[in-house]
This record gives sequence, C-alpha cells and structure tokens, in this order.
Amino acid sequence: MNLHETYPQLQISQLYGFIEQVDGWLTHLEQTALLHLPALVDHLDGEIIEIGSFKGKSTVSLGLGSKWISERKRSIYAIDLFIPSIEYGEYYHDFEKNIRGYQLENYVIPIKKYSHEALPECPERISALFIDGDHNYLSVKKDIELYSPRVEAGGMIAFHGYNVYEGVQRAVDELCESKEYVYVCDYDRLRLIRKLN
Repeated sequence: MNLHETYPQLQISQLYGFIEQVDGWLTHLEQTALLHLPALVDHLDGEIIEIGSFKGKSTVSLGLGSKWISERKRSIYAIDLFIPSIEYGEYYHDFEKNIRGYQLENYVIPIKKYSHEALPECPERISALFIDGDHNYLSVKKDIELYSPRVEAGGMIAFHGYNVYEGVQRAVDELCESKEYVYVCDYDRLRLIRKLN
C-alpha cells in the first residue's frame, strides 16, 4: 500500500492511529510533541537525531512529522544498540517492519551503536535532538555533552522520562542552569528545551 496514494492528505488523527500501532512507551501528548518537532525547527539547518529507538514508536512519530507536517522533510538518525533481549526478543526486525510499514525508509537512518560510538556517523548540524536512551544521570549527561554542541542556535532538545527518572531530571536541570538553554514546556514525561546560542 502506498500511503500517498491511499491518503493524499492525512488528518492528524490518522497519524496518531499509525503511531498507536507501534509498540512503545509514548503517551498521546508525547506523540504530539514528536510529531510536531520537525516542523518546530523548519527554519533551521541540520538533521534530527534520536538516541534510543526500541521498536520505533518515537522514530515513526518523528518520521511521520518530517514526512507529513514539516516542510523540510529531514532525515531522522535513529541510534540504538538494537541488541536482542529475553524480554523483547530480536526487536530490530520490528523496528525495520515499522519503518517500512509507514514508508519511512527514505527518512530514517538507523545506527546500531552506542550513542558515543555513533557520533562520527551523525551530521555536524542538528536541528532537533531527542534523548531517550539510558536514563541514568551519567549517560544522559554524556549524550548532552557529545550532541548538544552540534545543535543549532534555536534548535530543540527533547528528553523522555524527565519527571520519572532522577538522572534525566538532574542532567536536564544542570543543562538549563547554563543560560544557553531555556525550558519550553512539558508533554507528560517529555521535557522540551531550546538552545539559545
């Protein structure tokens, strides 16, 4: 099925319907944030980076937003180890199936590495960054240190699990103390901040 032939124009409710089909942990409001994130940075250069993809619920949200809502139609660099687990099995196959199922192959670039190993494969300029990898303080802080210098002035950084994981909250709060970043808003457990300069 070709989505553009079947749905020449999509309602936002249809996009939510697609996202709901993907296994993952995003609330409706968090999906809204990620769907609109590509359009929020339309005025900036740079690509979109996602750290932590699992089966692709957030990747599909960002990809559908880039494809259907944003004018820039940016690539999404999806960084995850995609290591099989006893609990979730070989979930990279599910990720690939979800990306193909919503015809996002031309939008999503999976990188099967730790975030610190993936940096050389990522673009030098980032318009939006979504951090949802390891939620402990040192990991979040390391992702910030590595990737935030590449975020364009005016660019957005979204953090999942802000009001759930103490490590995420601490790292984000420290970042905002620098005066280079400003709090924008919360979408349930997702905190959105903007880089000022």
